[in-house]
Amino acid sequence: MSKITVIVGSHRNESQSNKIGRMINAKLAELNNVESTSILDLAVTELPFWKEEYAQAESEQIQKVGEQLKDSDAFVIISPEWNGMVPSALKNLFLLYSANEFGHKPALIASVSSGIGGTYPVTELRSSTYKNSRICYIPEHLIFRDVEGIFNGLAGTDNDAERYMSERTDFCLDYLTLYSDSLKQVRANQPVNEEFGNGM
Repeated sequence: MSKITVIVGSHRNESQSNKIGRMINAKLAELNNVESTSILDLAVTELPFWKEEYAQAESEQIQKVGEQLKDSDAFVIISPEWNGMVPSALKNLFLLYSANEFGHKPALIASVSSGIGGTYPVTELRSSTYKNSRICYIPEHLIFRDVEGIFNGLAGTDNDAERYMSERTDFCLDYLTLYSDSLKQVRANQPVNEEFGNGM
């Protein structure tokens, strides 16, 4: 049984990323091997931008979110594509927190695009956020293209693209929970090593 946190990386309130996050959270809640789910929406939970003095987690908000991340067994990380990039609040999350919160826990990347893009956030998250956090991105990822036209919950909006993405999401979430169960053994047998706290 896993505790999974859905991280919504958009700064916008009631964003398309939030919409996808709520849909994924609802799917996770229906899975038998998921103990609990929660959403960390970075548009609602505003964290201060990283400074050296925050290294000791002096901020109450930083501590509160840190406990939520530490208590999680796996993550779904949702990122919109803004000018071909990951939003700053999401990158900031990986500056504020480390392997103590993310280490050797699986994560599924879900990128959101208003058009036909969406690949750049996947590449950026995979290439730069794992090094010190030790987060383990699973091989699968999701890209929700033309996102305004899917998962709106209105009559007549159901279409082939929505059906495909719903089934693909189910497929990826099943894998995420399997990775979550397996990596618990890694964390139990190999705790975070402070001597090698940063990746090479």
